[in-house]
Amino acid sequence: MADPEKAPGNKLDEVHFLTDNFDIPPLRAAQLVADRTEVDELAEQAMVERQRDPLAAVPVPDPEKAPEHNEKEIGDLHKPVVHDRSAPT
Repeated sequence: MADPEKAPGNKLDEVHFLTDNFDIPPLRAAQLVADRTEVDELAEQAMVERQRDPLAAVPVPDPEKAPEHNEKEIGDLHKPVVHDRSAPT
C-alpha cells in the first residue's frame, strides 16, 4: 500500500504551503519536499497552478458604463440622529 505521506498530492500541497507562506520559489520548495526524480515535475505543476486565475470566468463590470443606480441627491436618506432626550429612561 502507498504511504499517504509520500503521495504526490501531499507534496504539491507542501510546495504551495512553502511558496505562499514563506515566499520560497516553487523550484526551491520542490527541492525541499520531493526526491530528485520528482523535483522538476512538481515545480512545474506548482508554477502552472499558481498562474491559473481562479476568477477568470467571473464577469468584471465595465468602468466606462454608467452605474445602474446613480443617486444625484440623498438628502432624505441620511441617518436619523438619536438625541439623549428621546432615549428611554
